[in-house]
Amino acid sequence: MENFKIVGGTSRREFMQQLALCYVAAHIPLSFLGCKDDQPTFVGSGKAPYKVWEEMLMALQTCPDYLEGRMKALVASKDAEAMYNFVKNEIYLMPTTNKAIGQIGWQFKWGIKGVLRYGMATPREKAELLNQMYSEAGITSKVMYERTDITPEEAMTFFLRPIQRNFNLDVSEQQWKQWKKELKVDDSNFEMPGENIDASQAEVLANKLWSLIPDIENIRRTNFDLRWDNYRTPTVQFEKDGITAYAHLFDPNISFGKLKNDGALTEADSVKLNDDTVEINITYREAIHPNKEVEMISGNWKARDLIGSQIHFANLNGLDIEQSAYTSIGSLRIFTPSLAYQNFDSPLEVMQERSFVADPFTLEGQKIQLPDIQTGSKSPIVVNSSSAQLLKTISEISIKALPVNNSLVKLEVRPTNADGQVVEGLQASDFAFADNKQPIQVLMESNRKTPSVLILYDGSYSMPKAYYQENMDLFVSSIEEKILENFPAAKVDKWVTTSNLFTWLLKASKTSYDLVVFATDGHNDDVYEEKNLPTYQNGPPVIVLNVYNSTATHTIDTFNQMAAVTNGSVIDAEDQAATLEQIVSHVNGMDIPPYTFSFYAISEENHEVELQMDQKRLNAKAQYTLAMDASEINQGIIGIYLNIKVGKTLIKRVLAGWDPITQKNQAPTNADFLDVKSLILGGLSFYFEGEGPTMATSIVDLLKYKLSTRGWGEALLDDDLETAKIELEKGGYQYHSKPMSLLAPLDNHVTDSSFTFASGMRVCIYKQQLHIEDKKTIESFDFLPTSNYVSFAKDTVDSFRINLVKTAQLAIREAALFDTSTLTLLDGIPLVERTNALSNKWYENLDRKSPDYLYWYERIYRGDGNIKIFDGSGTQTAFWTINAQGELYGVLRDDTGGGGSEEMIAELNRIMIVMSVYISVIQKMGGINSIGAMALSIVATYGVTLTKLYAIVCESIVIMDTTGMDAKIVRALKELAFNVAKTICYGVGGARLGSMPGLDNLISFMGGSTNPYS
Repeated sequence: MENFKIVGGTSRREFMQQLALCYVAAHIPLSFLGCKDDQPTFVGSGKAPYKVWEEMLMALQTCPDYLEGRMKALVASKDAEAMYNFVKNEIYLMPTTNKAIGQIGWQFKWGIKGVLRYGMATPREKAELLNQMYSEAGITSKVMYERTDITPEEAMTFFLRPIQRNFNLDVSEQQWKQWKKELKVDDSNFEMPGENIDASQAEVLANKLWSLIPDIENIRRTNFDLRWDNYRTPTVQFEKDGITAYAHLFDPNISFGKLKNDGALTEADSVKLNDDTVEINITYREAIHPNKEVEMISGNWKARDLIGSQIHFANLNGLDIEQSAYTSIGSLRIFTPSLAYQNFDSPLEVMQERSFVADPFTLEGQKIQLPDIQTGSKSPIVVNSSSAQLLKTISEISIKALPVNNSLVKLEVRPTNADGQVVEGLQASDFAFADNKQPIQVLMESNRKTPSVLILYDGSYSMPKAYYQENMDLFVSSIEEKILENFPAAKVDKWVTTSNLFTWLLKASKTSYDLVVFATDGHNDDVYEEKNLPTYQNGPPVIVLNVYNSTATHTIDTFNQMAAVTNGSVIDAEDQAATLEQIVSHVNGMDIPPYTFSFYAISEENHEVELQMDQKRLNAKAQYTLAMDASEINQGIIGIYLNIKVGKTLIKRVLAGWDPITQKNQAPTNADFLDVKSLILGGLSFYFEGEGPTMATSIVDLLKYKLSTRGWGEALLDDDLETAKIELEKGGYQYHSKPMSLLAPLDNHVTDSSFTFASGMRVCIYKQQLHIEDKKTIESFDFLPTSNYVSFAKDTVDSFRINLVKTAQLAIREAALFDTSTLTLLDGIPLVERTNALSNKWYENLDRKSPDYLYWYERIYRGDGNIKIFDGSGTQTAFWTINAQGELYGVLRDDTGGGGSEEMIAELNRIMIVMSVYISVIQKMGGINSIGAMALSIVATYGVTLTKLYAIVCESIVIMDTTGMDAKIVRALKELAFNVAKTICYGVGGARLGSMPGLDNLISFMGGSTNPYS
């Protein structure tokens, strides 16, 4: 937090209360409020609360802590000296690199936007800011180089200048009272997140860790290079009253209009922008091939374009609002990954250009290639214009349901005409499915006869040459070529296996292939387990290839058992040509369904799936039973991973599920799959900052976020549903308030004896996971080690410790805002430093069979140049890490530098009232219209939370079963200040509701006694 100075009779406490009221106002939900009578200082437009938010935004322009507003006011004043004093005395000077002052003559860090957001500027940025202000004020000016004789000792004093920013919002007492009245806020003791965080605890923590560092006197301390480029001191030359004058911006003793030295001036070089880039790559692994990492989505941006912005990783579920109203979230299986760029000041076109959407995928890890007319004969989906006339030719439909594993179900459909012939050319939209009377999200796998064959083969050296490596590839290609002759869209895949025959057989049985061919020499390293028999029998039939024509009893017994449990057969396969003909003949004789679909079933044992076609004229049903073994691993994605490169720094994270490094000796479990699923249903938000926005700037962001809903919000207040729907279709923002405190600048980062700054980009990840099965939500925050905080001081020996004390503030903030943090987990526990622990053979005493063994090896034993301090008993896996500059991070077990919280299901009465209203609206209107395509439109990405909320809530409303509900609902409603719920009630209609004028009346109509939004 900056150092403030009291002016105008406003105390610091009053000022903080004023800012806190602005913050509280930014979280006030839409409500029906009366008009004011008093005359305000600022006059907004429209209805409350939008009018109040607009007025507060106007008022914040007058706050000295909001530098952009202050700059605009000074430009409007055309006071050259006042503008000069602002840039010189109210903007901190910062180095351009982490080791030296750097190229002061031309280097930008975060540009003018960053200067005004953070109040910190490189020497050239200071000069360019003043030059810009003069130009906008109509003052002729340009940046020049001044020749100076500044010493390193003098240069240090330019940085060690704590700024006393005056604070006083130019708002009358009458206006404050007016706002409180309009917002119906009575309590004046407002608080903001982090306002009461005790920063003094940072020194307590730092001292504790400092005392545990061995050989303190030998810590390598790098002296900060404070040499000043005296040939290139940026100075602004301007015209004043017809006279050429100068603005020297660094030496506080030089007066306005003067140069520091009377040396020669030269033309300034062109500005050099910060060309660092940020690359985000999100990948996944699936259970069948856990060693293979597959890209899900990636994107790259200029770092300077990201400051003050967010990138949201969300997985669109492909449902429009109408479908979301009756589709269970438990059945969602198909998602479209997106990286959506968000900035409150950017036009939609820019956000679209800087956003990325990738191919859809299923929870099993299958990439979906969308059908295309140009795809050709290889596509299992033929795209035509299906017509009502074609549907009328169908006289009968049949359906078969095949449970693939404990959630995935495959459907085979045969529509026939009066002559018993299959009707071809139908599209996905011609089929309507329901499972246990609930509509479901179904993926069309094919609409033509498309056999899918999986070939497994042992990759060990004991296999014969004909079935090994490149020869096996040729064999598979030959099979595919022969099958394609009769089935142009056939699919032939291959997996390399180990000698764990029944393990791989079980994996294959959990797939939706039509046939499995397993080439093996019979060497088997595992055993058949009777408990897996239902899975084997539900899977595709298996042809076992006896590649040596072995007659050994144990081999024959193994092969016969493999075939028996999978309803398959065994072929002597030493003659590869004959084997090829037998396989192709078998495929040609298979009864291949003309239409196949797949979907995720909700967790009930007995099911009936129903198909309706041609406006319910045609109907068919099929029963199936799901295996209810919750411990069985789903054949799906078991881990999602992040690779993010900021400049030259690469950081890796396990975002959810199985860790291939610390858990490489542990097999993935169903818990890993469910953890991945929870992240896909939740999402990530990446926040990017330089030093950290001023408090007023953060509140301005919050108000801009709220005002961004004005288009549809005011329409709702006017009961103008048509306009609300149109505006809502344009999308919206997502924003979380906790990063506001966590990314705020460090307290007292500049004193008269030391200077601390983030030489790199500050990047954090706010993660939300929706655990449907466990009925909980998890939020977590991760400070990425990209900030590279550096301190320098008059006494260079203290720089390391100063940096430790300053950055310890971040750990204090994490502990204050989250239930779980490194500080809370290690509180009161005896700690040990890594090198001391190794000298005492701490690691060697660990149990090698412990699931934590690899964790300690990778995180602690393996050195990375950082000091590490951890629980000496090995009970808690969180630890502290301190880099060579003294920068401190608290690291949790999942390798995140931050904190986390869990929330179980909350009380749902309010939610139920809202959804009762929603259903009432649907009934009154006779249905609802789609609110817009959600699958691939990046605009829809910004409203993805709304769709998630529909899916979550409607699962329990439609089924009338609350067991699938989750506290995510409550969190989402809080996060969106309840506006989403009002949108549900109002925004989906294609026409007005006539006699239903407002939410209060609707709630009363439905029997609700209170308005949950007032």
